[in-house]
Amino acid sequence: STAGVNYRDGYRLAEIYTPRDFANVERIEFVKGPQSVLYGQAQPAGAVNTITKVPVAEAITRFEASAGSFSTFRGTADINRDFGAVAVRLNVMGQTADSYVDFEQSDSYLIAPSIRVEPLAGVSLLYSGEYQRTTIDGFSNGLPFAEGVFDLPASATVSQPWARLNNETVSTRIEAVIDLWGDWQFKQGFYSSKTNRDYQGVSPAFNQFDGTPLADYPVQYNAGPQDDQFNQVFRSEAYGTLTTGPLTHTLLAGYEHFRSRFDFGFYDQFGCDDADNCFGNYTRSFSNPLPFPPGGFTGGFFDSSGARTDAVYLNDQIAVGNLRILAGVRHDWSTTEASGEQSRTGATTGRFGALYSFAPEVTAYYSYGQSFVPNIGRRVGGGTLDPERGEQHEIGLKIAPKAGLDITLSAYDIQKRNIRFRANATEFVTIGEQASRGFEATVAGAVTRRLQVIANYAYADRAETTADINPLRVGNPLYGVPRHSFNAWGRYDVPLKIAGNLAVGAGVVVVGDRAADNDGSGFRLPGYTRLDAALFYTIDKVDLALNLRNLNAAAIFDTVDGFFVQRQAPRSVTATARLNF
Repeated sequence: STAGVNYRDGYRLAEIYTPRDFANVERIEFVKGPQSVLYGQAQPAGAVNTITKVPVAEAITRFEASAGSFSTFRGTADINRDFGAVAVRLNVMGQTADSYVDFEQSDSYLIAPSIRVEPLAGVSLLYSGEYQRTTIDGFSNGLPFAEGVFDLPASATVSQPWARLNNETVSTRIEAVIDLWGDWQFKQGFYSSKTNRDYQGVSPAFNQFDGTPLADYPVQYNAGPQDDQFNQVFRSEAYGTLTTGPLTHTLLAGYEHFRSRFDFGFYDQFGCDDADNCFGNYTRSFSNPLPFPPGGFTGGFFDSSGARTDAVYLNDQIAVGNLRILAGVRHDWSTTEASGEQSRTGATTGRFGALYSFAPEVTAYYSYGQSFVPNIGRRVGGGTLDPERGEQHEIGLKIAPKAGLDITLSAYDIQKRNIRFRANATEFVTIGEQASRGFEATVAGAVTRRLQVIANYAYADRAETTADINPLRVGNPLYGVPRHSFNAWGRYDVPLKIAGNLAVGAGVVVVGDRAADNDGSGFRLPGYTRLDAALFYTIDKVDLALNLRNLNAAAIFDTVDGFFVQRQAPRSVTATARLNF
């Protein structure tokens, strides 16, 4: 888990449960291994970085329309124009969809303009903005931890027609890149994101598996007039190469200022018809759903939490012959705040790696990294949370049997302590220590001129709580982590004697059973195998695609933060047409 810490264009996002569309996304980077020195305050296993579309030096006009299962209709446009010293781009999206879940219906739209200006030789300025609004009727957090929940139809929900989630996100990115001398450059970046959200819904009343029958499992109102998030990042970096004797250094030095804030509120009165139906008295059950409160939602309390960090960092990748050595250090000064209380802390983290090429086709590596993540939120009983610390060791072998085809074998060991875990709707606890250890194998690239594949197998030898204030939690498996998992996707370009290009795709995802919570309750999510397929056809300026997901209609369940059970979609199909001008 990234614990809600992700990145957009290299900037840290303090966003939790914030919908983000892919219409203006260029690619997703899964950066494995310890990256905290550069990215800052990341989980020790790596980072997920979303790269968005920005102006490029070409003319682009793309219109795309798709329709699919559950009455899903979607349209997007991507328009780019290059005028030499100025380039502009606009991405827009609109979507409406029903759902396989009862009562649920969603609407979303996105506007993402960007402009790149080169006022002087060696100077580039970028502005990129995003506005997205999402509304979900019939909003639900998931299903109870109870026997029989896995036998329910895919449409089952604890929600009601009056439940609703409104989410509005605005983000801004401004960057200046200046050429200095040789290949040295200076980058000044700014990123901000603000989410305003309100919701009213129904949720399982507690996250525990205690033998309560599904029909009797209590449910509660879950509503709030405010659930806002804000984060802001300033970053200054200088990077380039220099040579000292036989050594070539690729250097990066930087300063980062990061602020995040969460403002939230919860209704504590619901205009209930009697005290037994009010918040805190869960007499309603899964088989006896909650009606809309006659007096509406009233009262409530508001609180906030946040963090501020200033950091400096230096990274050096050294090349000498067939050897590459990576070394980095970062120091953070961090302040966290919750319910008006503050705490300050500092940390120095480092990373080290070595890679050696025995031959052009075979490379071995070792990496070590430390992590530091301030925990945001209010501790149970009051006060702030201690920061999370972690470290990772990884060894691996990279093999390239042919050009364009890569195989990676790796083994890792991760240790984390002071892990934040939600205790209730407004408060958190930190669980002592967790340990993860395992092995991964990945194959990616072109097997033949026509066949491309990507496949991954992961074996988690260990994923458990190793220390805690409650000794009964020691040895509990970490939620959502299967011992075995495998996925593969292949695309084959079919030779044609007619105009156009035809390709077929097929994939499989296999996931073993796994714990649904960290409490050692024994409640486990069942394993599954999912089959996917696709058909692609391109002729002239038209791209057509037919995507089939979960062909075998597997019943797939995930855990939501170790609190609820959520089911993925059953069999679905989507047809897409794109026009390129």
